[in-house]
Amino acid sequence: MKLAFSSVGCPAWDLVTMVEKAREYGYQGLELRCLNGQMYLPVAPELAANPGKIARLVRDAGVEIICLATGNAFHSRDPKEVATNVQQVREYVELAGKLECPFVRVFGAEIPKATFFGYEKRESVLGRIAENIRGLADFAATHRVTLLIENSGDFTDSVAMWYLVDAADSPAVKCCWNPFAGRIRGERPTTSIPRLGGRIGMVHVTDAKFNGMAFEGYVSPGQGDCEIARMVQLLKGIGYRGYLSVDWPKLWNTALADGDKVFPAAATYLRGLLDEKQAVMSAYKGDKFAPRQGFEAATK
Repeated sequence: MKLAFSSVGCPAWDLVTMVEKAREYGYQGLELRCLNGQMYLPVAPELAANPGKIARLVRDAGVEIICLATGNAFHSRDPKEVATNVQQVREYVELAGKLECPFVRVFGAEIPKATFFGYEKRESVLGRIAENIRGLADFAATHRVTLLIENSGDFTDSVAMWYLVDAADSPAVKCCWNPFAGRIRGERPTTSIPRLGGRIGMVHVTDAKFNGMAFEGYVSPGQGDCEIARMVQLLKGIGYRGYLSVDWPKLWNTALADGDKVFPAAATYLRGLLDEKQAVMSAYKGDKFAPRQGFEAATK
């Protein structure tokens, strides 16, 4: 496994600074969500002006841009809203292809409220999300890009992620798993990692303190209740060779410590976990009851 960090943890840094800090702290990859205050990366001058040149310069420095993280999702019932999201993700995919960046991240997001009838059925929304993502999969594949669906919002559980990736039915669609989001739902890595297995394309590392199920605050990886160490052992057990991307949400929580305080400590902690001897795993070989659309666990 290799290490990366997301620009949400260092919103004040430009790309050159990110590359320099990544090398200094021992990271091999960068995940971009924002850049110089620009949240819509396809129009960020630092990337869009000459993406091929940027890709070479970053790679020659011994770092790679591993993911362009969007804020897009496909849960809406409004065709115009969906069309806008589809078009924006296509622009991200085109940019990622030019940057030789393997991943573009999207969200699962939320269950919309249906007029007069409360919220839509969970399985209906999952089906619509999968259909929209499936429509983007071939386009992503032609640019040598994989779409990553991150567990988020109303779909933080591995059952939902399993279904969405499976329903997309494309090698160009995988899951970005965040154990923090799973923990909010009460799901441990011991459930999510074996279930998702090879459907995991990237892992976000976010840790936090909880009081029971109540969120208390973000902490540096390894200091919280998201079982990061156990997750890494489980990832080793399924043969995961991808990136662990430190997702420190400084962009959204300005009171948090700066990236130059958190990223070095996180890298040291995660490298220590990667260097540990593999723990003896059980004979568990997969999810005996693979979830399907409407599977009852999805409503728990």
